Amino acid sequence: MYVHCGQVGETREAMRSSPRRFTRECADRFEEQHGEPPGAAELRSWTNSWPVLLDALDRAGQAGSWLLLEYTLAGSAERVDALVLGARPRGGLTGVVVELKQWSRCTWTSPLEVALDDVVRTHPCRQAFGYTSHLEGWLEEATLDLEYRGVAFLHNAPVDVVHRLRHAVVDSHGSRDVPIVGQADLSGTDGGELARLLRCEDLRPPTSEQVDKFVRARQRPSKSVFEDLDNILSQKSEFRLLGDQQTAQVRVLRTLDPERTTKRQVIAVTGGPGTGKTVIALRLLADIPRIQSPRGEVQTRFITPSGTLRRQLVRATELPGAKQLFLVPDSFRPSRSDAHVIPLIDEAQRLRRSDRTLDRLIHYSPVSVFFLDERQVIRPNEGVSVSELAQTAERFDAEFTHITLTSQFRCGGSQRYLNWLDRLFSVDGEAEPWVPGQYEVGLAANPDELSAWIRARGRGGRTARISAGFCWEWSKDGVNRPLSEDVVIEWTDEHGGPRTWRRPWNSMMTRMDGDAVTAPQREFWATDAGGENQVGCVYTAQALEYDYSGVIIGPDLVRRDGEWVGRPEHSHDDVMENVAPDAYRQLALNTYWVLATRGTSGCRFHSTDPETQDFLMGLFASRQELSDPSLTLRP
Repeated sequence: MYVHCGQVGETREAMRSSPRRFTRECADRFEEQHGEPPGAAELRSWTNSWPVLLDALDRAGQAGSWLLLEYTLAGSAERVDALVLGARPRGGLTGVVVELKQWSRCTWTSPLEVALDDVVRTHPCRQAFGYTSHLEGWLEEATLDLEYRGVAFLHNAPVDVVHRLRHAVVDSHGSRDVPIVGQADLSGTDGGELARLLRCEDLRPPTSEQVDKFVRARQRPSKSVFEDLDNILSQKSEFRLLGDQQTAQVRVLRTLDPERTTKRQVIAVTGGPGTGKTVIALRLLADIPRIQSPRGEVQTRFITPSGTLRRQLVRATELPGAKQLFLVPDSFRPSRSDAHVIPLIDEAQRLRRSDRTLDRLIHYSPVSVFFLDERQVIRPNEGVSVSELAQTAERFDAEFTHITLTSQFRCGGSQRYLNWLDRLFSVDGEAEPWVPGQYEVGLAANPDELSAWIRARGRGGRTARISAGFCWEWSKDGVNRPLSEDVVIEWTDEHGGPRTWRRPWNSMMTRMDGDAVTAPQREFWATDAGGENQVGCVYTAQALEYDYSGVIIGPDLVRRDGEWVGRPEHSHDDVMENVAPDAYRQLALNTYWVLATRGTSGCRFHSTDPETQDFLMGLFASRQELSDPSLTLRP
């Protein structure tokens, strides 16, 4: 899809003669395609950037080339700002991806990101390279001999900003090959040099047949994308399957055998934390097209409601062309043309109940595979269950298969800890004293002690994080404002003196001090350096793991008269508004259970409520579990 397709010269003339009419027609097409009108900022960018780009292309001798504006990448909501189509002298069609920016300044830049006042954006060279990589892997048309190039067009950027942006990617594969066209380049260069900067100096006007074939070509991932993904997964130990993970993988592949059945299939794969649900889904993402459909008729998509997990996996796979294989539910809109796309839904228990995502996934797909853990439902508007999947499958006359994973590889492999945790964070279960074992579990007397434990356990390259219930306000942060220390806990020390502990929530965006990251953006809080200095919440911790976990139980879940009491009035999560105390209690128990299962080697608790802290203290027999004498606390 695109809002405009035409020759550069004709488009330039239409924009010059009636800019308001041209922009309005493009806005109307945008609304037809996307179901909503473009925002005010989008319209301003069109008005400000399109005329400058068209003038530059005309000066560069590209009046006869074709231009597609707001070209949508298949399988996503992402759009290429402008795509220039030109023919190469010896044959073949070239698409030049143009990333348009109105930037005139930046606060800091890295190979991946750029800070603009109070927002952080993807580096434009990385963005353009990502789009060219996507097109290389997703849009193939043998008769066109396609080739793609990228350019960042920053028509307001002065020389110093262009220099900083170029310097940031000088050692970055792919991004370093994307030239940046700045303000000075547009005013101080002749047409030939401008054509070189725009990477179109060798291009000639394409034929109408070439353009027609291009716009009609179907975008879908090529076989090589899945093969490259398989190579990457095979080389990384964290993506290798063990034990019943392999059994589950084989069972899913066997279910897909067309000789076994022609009925629609719904498969549920369940298991607790660390049982490998995500790893199995990743392997199937690569294996199903490669093994079951070598000619590319059947494809897969990895879908998760967790934006944090999606960002982590896109980065971990290190394959720009595979980025659009990883989607959130709203960006996967199956239709009859997607009849051979198999969705692999991880964290499926977090699918929203307010829309018809479940019905859409099952109705339009020959096979749907759901990976879920019912214990990890953390919001009132979520909660897909195995029984609901079975009922929905029956409604669509689909065959239902349930695969259970039992072996877990988190929490030091300690099933005893998970069993103990199940009883602790249970409405009906009876909490039992913890018996020390290989997995390190304990209680911190106060937040300072918890911080000291985290600092000690985080040495030597290990990851240690503190997370908490959503019981404190979360101030809006910006690049030019310091992180607000919203998480404030007060207590009285053993000498009767008042003490206060303050920490910020995890940052919504990357924060830098020179070339050093002081706070990673929220999706990477659990894994990247700097995250140990902020407090995470369940949304940034769920589906991830770190070596040691510190969990602060806030005033929203307290122990009274031998049972847990949920207090939604102490929650600052907007989705919990108007949730009844009993319903909130189960969600809070699930939340703290999730936080307490993130650590692979150990977990330490602290409750801000004195009565709850006393209850927890009674579960730990030895002083070693109540405080660690090897830690020296700082005042």
